[in-house]
Amino acid sequence: MAPKDSYAQLSMHRWMLRDQVRNEAYRRAISEVVKPGDVVLDVGAGTGILSMFAAQAGARRVFAVERSGIAPIARRIIKTNGLDKQIEVLYGNLEDIDLPEKVDVIVSEWMGGLGVDENMFAPVVMARDRWLKPGGKMIPERVTALLSPAWVEDMDEALGHWRSRPHGLDLSDIATLTVNEMHMLQCPIDLEDLIAPAQTLWSHDAYTFTLTQADSTFAAELKFEAAKTGKLSALATWFVADMSPGVTLTNAVGEPATHWGRLLLALDQTVQVEQGTPIAIELRCHPTGRGSSEFEWSVKIGDRPVDSYDTARPRG
Repeated sequence: MAPKDSYAQLSMHRWMLRDQVRNEAYRRAISEVVKPGDVVLDVGAGTGILSMFAAQAGARRVFAVERSGIAPIARRIIKTNGLDKQIEVLYGNLEDIDLPEKVDVIVSEWMGGLGVDENMFAPVVMARDRWLKPGGKMIPERVTALLSPAWVEDMDEALGHWRSRPHGLDLSDIATLTVNEMHMLQCPIDLEDLIAPAQTLWSHDAYTFTLTQADSTFAAELKFEAAKTGKLSALATWFVADMSPGVTLTNAVGEPATHWGRLLLALDQTVQVEQGTPIAIELRCHPTGRGSSEFEWSVKIGDRPVDSYDTARPRG
């Protein structure tokens, strides 16, 4: 019988298990990379679906490392599928676990909506340095984060609601807090909602990135020019993961929907911009605890003053 906290963890994993775009990209990459007889390490195995893909691809042995209460459910699902002879679920922190042998492939689904925002890349790098054989493979190979200034109608409507004195009450503090948070939302954003083409924030090569780099603040300064006249109310971000040669996974605007949705950073006010207006954006992602980060961002639109935000120190 799995402990009660296992079922609380399962709620989140249901979304991932139903994400056909995510799962199929991993399945295809694993089937390309894992060879019969390989030993595979699955970092943050969750319910074990990636471990099972590796076993199906012919892995001799799979170590499924999971630190959360979902691990007993992973064992149950793996046994139900008759793969418990190939897959060993290791319940605990990666840094506390010793494997009996080096591995040929490391697979992990460590990405948040912006790639690094869940602060899970460092454990993957740690696993690589400790357990990957020379010439071994990583899935994904590289993850690149992108950003575009955008108009997000749902966010505009939400901020307008908090500032409209609903029920005769001043709830403007909710709006102030909202614009100093990062938002992982499923709200629709179309390509026509982007004010300028996306630019790269940063890119992480799973083979060469160091642990020191993975534990550091990620920072970018981007300069855009409005490609059209329109409204600007948020910064839309996403990632593109190079899973294996020929296989990519993304939650980008204009691509098929995934469980990630979009990670959005709101502006305090919607701004009307004219085509050609310069837009300068700075963004910093500070890794904090396991699974979390704090963000700072600033936006300067044309001649307007710089507008700054900080999830660690909300203004107002």
